[in-house]
Amino acid sequence: MKKNRFKNAKMKMKNFFIRLKHKDTSFFIIALCIVLLATAIVWRYTSSPDPDGNNMAGNNSDSENIGANVDPYKDKVEEIIEDYENAQKDNDEEKDQPENESIDLKMMKTPLAGEVYREFSMEDLVYYESIGEWRVHKGVDIKPKDTLLIESAFAGTIESVNTSELTGTEIVIDHGNNIKTLYNNLVSASVKTGEHVQQGQTIGNVGKTASIEAADGAHLHFELIVDGKNVNPMDYIN
Repeated sequence: MKKNRFKNAKMKMKNFFIRLKHKDTSFFIIALCIVLLATAIVWRYTSSPDPDGNNMAGNNSDSENIGANVDPYKDKVEEIIEDYENAQKDNDEEKDQPENESIDLKMMKTPLAGEVYREFSMEDLVYYESIGEWRVHKGVDIKPKDTLLIESAFAGTIESVNTSELTGTEIVIDHGNNIKTLYNNLVSASVKTGEHVQQGQTIGNVGKTASIEAADGAHLHFELIVDGKNVNPMDYIN
């Protein structure tokens, strides 16, 4: 029986080489496909671990198979997903931040109800008795009437809150559109840098006067800054 099988296999091999010699193209293509398929099957089983967790190709093939099943596009896909998530996060943060609407200066709210006793003066110098100097006056000084609370002239974002012996507590608010307001000679502030405030919201209060205007008693020094230049607030305060 074995002898017959060997004889048949020998005849098949002989016929194979005869056909190959006579350039039987169709037979050659089929044979080539069979060889490629067999190679793929052998590679598949030699590169995969057996049920016991051991590599069928032996320990020497471990280093050869490292990275064989690694997805070459994995890092690129993860990078795209990360960029998308970061973009979504930035977009959500922008939505959370209040937008500065277009400001009509004529709608400015008076920060403190009271008497304006020192007006805006950028051309004529004003004499400050407390320090004995002549200076320009970049804003208006308002003496309180019924309240000591200071309110924001417009909606905006607190740019800075500082305190010095010369000007007391000072608050600067950025209202967007290159418009800012400054409030100093305050005793304290009820807001902090970066905070968004609404028009008319209390931001601090006056009381003890700073040294530069100590002779004038408790009051608010208020400035309006447009495009980086001080302008007269009284042109817009109702």
